[in-house]
Amino acid sequence: MKKEEEVAFSLPTHVAYKDKKVYLNLNGYRNWHFFLSNQYKKLYKARVYEILGSGFLFEDKVHIEYTYYSPDKRKRDLMNVITVVDKFLQDALVELGYISTDDTETVVKITSVFGGIDRQDSRIDVKINNFKQ
Repeated sequence: MKKEEEVAFSLPTHVAYKDKKVYLNLNGYRNWHFFLSNQYKKLYKARVYEILGSGFLFEDKVHIEYTYYSPDKRKRDLMNVITVVDKFLQDALVELGYISTDDTETVVKITSVFGGIDRQDSRIDVKINNFKQ
């Protein structure tokens, strides 16, 4: 395994489930049946693996930075969107072996930023790097 210093990639704000887009946000998450929530999480993990591939590991403490790009001008609660993506991503990072745990021993800093509007490609850009104090 290659030890990484920084990885940057983009993630969708939704999963495709039975020919529909399911947007990941806290309002939906709290209302999903646990079976559906688990299905969405599995689909997101598969997407993370598709994007990142295999063969690297963060051995030290990490900082995860999220930059959210909205599809339109509607006002949104930034953390409403980031929260579920963060949960699904960190669980996927552990399950896929990129980080050892997703607790405060490993993930010591998380930042979220609104990046503006991108009508063609709403997304969340993610940057993971070794935490430097």
